[in-house]
Amino acid sequence: MAKLLAALAAALVVVLASCCCGVRGDESTKVRESLVNFLTALAGDDDGAQTTAVGLGWNASIDPCTRGNTSSAWGGTVTCFGSDSGNDGLIKRIDLDARGLGGTIDAARLCAAPAVRVVNLLGNRLRGGIPAGISACSGLTHLIVSGNQLSGSLPPSLAQLKSLHVIEVARNNLSGELPGDLSKLKLERFVANDNHFTGTIPDFDLTGFSAFNVSNNNLTGPIPKNATRFGNASFWPNAAGMCGEPFFDPCPPPSPSASSPTASFNAPASRSSSDDEDDDGEGKGRHKKRTVPKMVMYLGYVLLGAAVLAFVLYKICSRKRRSKLGRKSKPGGGGRGVYDSSRLTTTTTTTTAAVSPSKSAYSLPTSTEQSAATAAPSASLMVLRRSGTASITSTAAAAAAKELRFEDLLKSPAELLGRGRFGSSYKVVVPGGAALAVKRVKDEAVSEEAFRRRMERVGRAKHPAVLPPLAFYCAMQEKLVVYEFQSNGSLAKLLHGSIESSQGPVDWPARLHIAAKVADGMAFMHTALRGDGASSNTSSSGEEAAGDGPIAHGNLKATNVLFTAGMDPCISEYGVTAPPGRPASGGGDAALRADVRAFGVLLLELLTGKATSARGDGSELARWVTSVIREEWTAEVFDRALLAGGGGDGSSEQRMVRLLQVAMRCVEASPGSGPPPTMREVASMVNAIREDDATGPSPWKRSMSDD
Repeated sequence: MAKLLAALAAALVVVLASCCCGVRGDESTKVRESLVNFLTALAGDDDGAQTTAVGLGWNASIDPCTRGNTSSAWGGTVTCFGSDSGNDGLIKRIDLDARGLGGTIDAARLCAAPAVRVVNLLGNRLRGGIPAGISACSGLTHLIVSGNQLSGSLPPSLAQLKSLHVIEVARNNLSGELPGDLSKLKLERFVANDNHFTGTIPDFDLTGFSAFNVSNNNLTGPIPKNATRFGNASFWPNAAGMCGEPFFDPCPPPSPSASSPTASFNAPASRSSSDDEDDDGEGKGRHKKRTVPKMVMYLGYVLLGAAVLAFVLYKICSRKRRSKLGRKSKPGGGGRGVYDSSRLTTTTTTTTAAVSPSKSAYSLPTSTEQSAATAAPSASLMVLRRSGTASITSTAAAAAAKELRFEDLLKSPAELLGRGRFGSSYKVVVPGGAALAVKRVKDEAVSEEAFRRRMERVGRAKHPAVLPPLAFYCAMQEKLVVYEFQSNGSLAKLLHGSIESSQGPVDWPARLHIAAKVADGMAFMHTALRGDGASSNTSSSGEEAAGDGPIAHGNLKATNVLFTAGMDPCISEYGVTAPPGRPASGGGDAALRADVRAFGVLLLELLTGKATSARGDGSELARWVTSVIREEWTAEVFDRALLAGGGGDGSSEQRMVRLLQVAMRCVEASPGSGPPPTMREVASMVNAIREDDATGPSPWKRSMSDD
């Protein structure tokens, strides 16, 4: 009897265990309904969405998986766990690649099946973004959504998926910064190329990666560790500022943290208080040993204070002595001599860094060249007096420039705007409140006299699309050029996501408008400044600037195309860094051809939405466009924002192709195609495309002024 009861108990345990396993292994009705609704949302959540689900075999009334079988009753889009897994009878993988799905990702419905490991939605037309709720899919190992139309940013909650090994989000419209915590995951594949990501790349260690690609974004900063194994194509093109060998320039070293003198002074004080608490013999011994070093330290402080006091008294006395000598040397007692302002400037530039309270800590930095140069009368700012109404310069900025002195620039608060190959740019707020932009140039190849003639010629050539210089300064190897500050930023910032236009997205009509305006401005300047007596502009003395040769821009790029208050594009820094060239040597013509090529690169940036390398000349972007065109994938060249905003009749796409052809003619002349076009010819071609464009003005450019 006992044996019979034991057998019945064992059988009951087996039955209960099998029942429990059955409940644990089969997908519940609620999970099946959620997954069918997930597919319906992917299909578009319209009348045909349910038909799509039925057509793929997804049916909430049918259990998708049976224990011990990896094939699914829902068809080939679903794979189940096998019997060797603890999730036997549950869905393991969902493959919905290239199914023509045009809806959105519903993470809540997907994550109702937490056992799902792989979600593959490659090559559809999915819109919206990747929802933050995807973190509820705790078992997810593969997230593949490349080749869709997803937008928004990667949710930081992805980093909560500790089992995630593969993230593929390439060829979408995703933007924002890559979550830094992704580097904490044990990823094997991270593919995010052809998006609009900004910021820096997370601190991945690519040692164990089988695939990695972040090219064709707007990323900056250092590349990850062990990046060499994936090649340059996995990182370029991206925004200016990408660094790290061997593909880019070395990254600047991190600034060392300043040591705190307060901490070093406080340490002896804390030890002193502890010494006072020592009452035993050993404590008194330590106290005596520490007293001598402290006395030496305090004596050092006293001597240091005495030295500082003596130095201050010496400076005060020497300043009074120089002041008396200066008053004695003035003829006529109180009249101001020719060299008076220069003497004042010298005093300012050589002493304000140490003792002047009037100079801001954020003022324009000085140099030894400036201090030496200001002792001569030629070191003052040269104000370019302008007439007519063609200038876009505001009255306030022009008036401020006329009253401006070199020492005013040095004393005024200055904000560093950026550094480039040829120098640095600053925003300077001068007395009176006017904001000016100051370009500080290091140029050893051009003499003071040649630079002065160049700036005067550039100042006489007036065009609405060219930002005119207000004043300039020459001293040995250093030059300063003063402009009106443009608060709406540059084309580089507008294109690559650093600023948002208040007029809306930069669509095709707006980009074509920018291209035409810049082309007109460059063509005018090339014609007006071709030199050798051909210029129609004359100097103030009536003599033509013959023999000076043509003046090119020398550094045309997206960061030097600024926007006025009315969002009109204007070319900045024309001629500031132009290479010296004479018609006899051919150097001037070569410089003009370099401008044409630079304009072609600018057109490629407008069309592709991709940034060029900070230190490059756009060759990498041109090579990439050429390779895509060679493979007959021309449509892949254009910025997705352009294609999304184009007209439905395809006319805009045709004009984009025409502008692309103009850009390629500028960038590289094909064999047998003749010489490269001049800037005037390029402007004619761009304006012909603009005149044929039938899309009309976009809301973004309604505030822009036409010719």
